[in-house]
Amino acid sequence: MMKKKIMILVLSIFSLGTISNSFSFDAKDLTFSENSKKDNVISNFNKNYRLTYSISSDNQELEEEIKTLTKKTTYLLLGGFNNINESSEDYYKRRKDWFDLRYNPEIPKVPVDEANPYGLDTSSQEYTDDLISGLAIPQIFNKANESGIIYNSYGNIRISFNDDIIISSIYLPNVKIKEQDINDPMKYNYIESNYIWHYYYKKLKDEWKLYYLYGETTDEVDNYFDQMESSEEKGTFAIAPSYESELSNIYSFEKLEKISQDEINNIYNQNISNVVYFNSYYNNMVVSSANGFFINKGLIVTTWDFIEKSLIEAQYITAKDSNLNSLEITGIVTANPLTDIAVIKVKDNSNSIVKLGNFENVNVEDPVITISSKSGTGASIQTGIIISNDDYIQTSIPLLNQDEGSLLLNQNGEVVGINTSKSTDSSISIAVNSNVLMEIQNKFIDLDFDKIESISFEELKEKFYYTKYGDENIINNIPKNKWKKYSKIGNIEETLKLNLVKASYKDGIVSLRYKNDISKYISSMNLAGEFKEQLEKEGYKKITDNNSKTIYSNKKYQIVIMDEFDYLIIVMVKL
Repeated sequence: MMKKKIMILVLSIFSLGTISNSFSFDAKDLTFSENSKKDNVISNFNKNYRLTYSISSDNQELEEEIKTLTKKTTYLLLGGFNNINESSEDYYKRRKDWFDLRYNPEIPKVPVDEANPYGLDTSSQEYTDDLISGLAIPQIFNKANESGIIYNSYGNIRISFNDDIIISSIYLPNVKIKEQDINDPMKYNYIESNYIWHYYYKKLKDEWKLYYLYGETTDEVDNYFDQMESSEEKGTFAIAPSYESELSNIYSFEKLEKISQDEINNIYNQNISNVVYFNSYYNNMVVSSANGFFINKGLIVTTWDFIEKSLIEAQYITAKDSNLNSLEITGIVTANPLTDIAVIKVKDNSNSIVKLGNFENVNVEDPVITISSKSGTGASIQTGIIISNDDYIQTSIPLLNQDEGSLLLNQNGEVVGINTSKSTDSSISIAVNSNVLMEIQNKFIDLDFDKIESISFEELKEKFYYTKYGDENIINNIPKNKWKKYSKIGNIEETLKLNLVKASYKDGIVSLRYKNDISKYISSMNLAGEFKEQLEKEGYKKITDNNSKTIYSNKKYQIVIMDEFDYLIIVMVKL
């Protein structure tokens, strides 16, 4: 697949005219990040179509706490980055801290007798919880350390909430794992894979403790999907076997096991005509794929992630119905990046529409079903259970990148969610709940279809996502004497290993654009970690810190670090 390069640097601060070194500069107002671009795109849609339903941010502070705890848990489990020469002292301290992290509730007491010599209430939830954590925590620690897992960075961390349990999944790219040589049992080889750890935390005396965990390589998930793709044939559907994960140790699959083949067939027949397959192309090569479904007459809902990836990397998008008939796309009607939703209008509005269910009636361990195409030729049905149900629904169904936008169905064949771009790369998936979809359906259901406005893909791309195809030119207009001074800040040439693709200087302001071509799974902000650490060593104070922008300052300079798509932007301002 040809890699496209992006030339989208718009420095609004340079359009202010001549700026003296003593001007008043507030980096918090700097707005050429990914979010500002999204906001500009959304502002072009008809205001009456604006989607206002938002995913709750009440847990933002707690999310940050759990992200920190997730990294700590990973360190205690595996050691530090590239942990080859760990001392015995450090190992035993890490092991002790690991066991201190275990969820170990106080078990209610009962009278001691012959049947219960320890006087513990074996029917209590505390006893069950202690048994689960008491088995999993030490066993997996020993297994992970025997495997000699070596990792060198953190990838994405995904968090979901479910009553008294928080589930956190961390992606570790390019992990080395020790494996016994099948020809020589005394010899070990290192294999390389991507690893995902899933941590389950429960609160004990106002402190989050590790209740359960399991890890898996993406190779395991890939093997499962390889079998599925080969079973898809044109005009047919294949029911995928349940993915064998460790979830059965803490969740019951009993309700799912009771669903009959006839019930699954009925759910498929009830919904397949509403399913849509999307592809986006560059030079007639597919660069991105997704699913979608008809939410209203002539209106298809899919993910904003697919639309945005296509705007960045592709020249056009196509849509086909479940019979592989082409659908003529009129344009994009509206979108909400916060909930990863986009609505596309097609010319023909003779379709049926999905029936929406109430996600609030869906409980943990309830069965769920998804219908999607992984090959673009046939359909696959996957089944699983709900493992958490807050604003996002987390399920035991593993999904591929191209599954984003597919419908999530309850046992009655009603849509309770849409699988998002957060769904991929592991044995669990994440869907946005049907309240988001209900807002869309209600907003357009009574409107005259012919008068529903849309903006063409080509127009959005030209306005906001202009791409220069082919090689990206390296542009550097910083005078050597200036760069000699600025490059000392954070020792940037040594601490930042990304490729510099654009460097600009004007009136005491340096703007640097770096390309993240290391991994799509690691945010550019994470790859700037060594640079940030060096700034703090040099006495810079952190004044703003979030997922897309971090600002450091001292008496002489203000340093802004921003993440935009697969680029890292650094602005150095002389105060």
